[in-house]
Amino acid sequence: MTFIKNLFVVLSVGFLFLSNFLHAADDVQPLQEEVKEWLTLKNLMFGAKAVTSGETSTVRLTVNKDLDDASTVPILIEGLVDQNNDRFIEKLYLIVDQNPIPTAAIFEMSPSRGSLHLETRLRIEKFTYIRAVAQMSDGELFMDQRWVEVKGGCSAPAGKNAGIDPLLGKMKFKLDKYKNSFKDADGKRTFRVELDQPNLLKVQVRHPNESAMASDLDANANPNFIQKIRVGFNEEELISAEVNFSISDNPAFMFHFSPEHQGELSFSILDTHDNQFVDSVSVLGLKRN
Repeated sequence: MTFIKNLFVVLSVGFLFLSNFLHAADDVQPLQEEVKEWLTLKNLMFGAKAVTSGETSTVRLTVNKDLDDASTVPILIEGLVDQNNDRFIEKLYLIVDQNPIPTAAIFEMSPSRGSLHLETRLRIEKFTYIRAVAQMSDGELFMDQRWVEVKGGCSAPAGKNAGIDPLLGKMKFKLDKYKNSFKDADGKRTFRVELDQPNLLKVQVRHPNESAMASDLDANANPNFIQKIRVGFNEEELISAEVNFSISDNPAFMFHFSPEHQGELSFSILDTHDNQFVDSVSVLGLKRN
């Protein structure tokens, strides 16, 4: 994303922040294509380009229907096309129409083999549509959306504001074949995975990811949330993202990881207090009998 477009998006979400408070949305489900916040954001971010949804979309969004906590709403985004160099999902926009900052995340994806699989958890402030917009490598835009009926997640108490957390930024890694993990001679966490196959990786970061709306936020403290994420493997960048407090506290991300060879899997984050946290694990191929 160019500097100008970054500035454009920042200005747009600032406008929508104000708009959300001046024009509170009703709790009645509107037609997804007529939500004024979405129409404004769509015009600012994508201009006159068509955004295709429905059966021909290249992306599918699933929201956990057991919604009892607006500050932790699990979602799953799946790509319906293979990620390869010919044509792939290049960017993924995660949008929550009625949140103070509607653009919850912008992910940049690599054309690694396999299909896109991304899970995380959101804060939801009002009844709203959640949208996943996939920008293809050829520029086409596709979308899937779901209506959710929970509220108060962005202003919910974070419970993490008292004192300094000595574990701030600590990361936990888990692969679906967790029984194949061990520590090497230097104490470094190592995973054995199936090479050339999608392995589901979960990364969770200890962080309050608090918004200025949190009811328990110290009036003298500045809110602190993660704003940049990078996942790399050896010299390759697998995923990078710009995020905000629409992602829940102690953010967790799950995605498919399909290494062709062994190497070092790294994860780094930068928050709004300029704290940078970095961690990594070693990846080896499974031993064959």
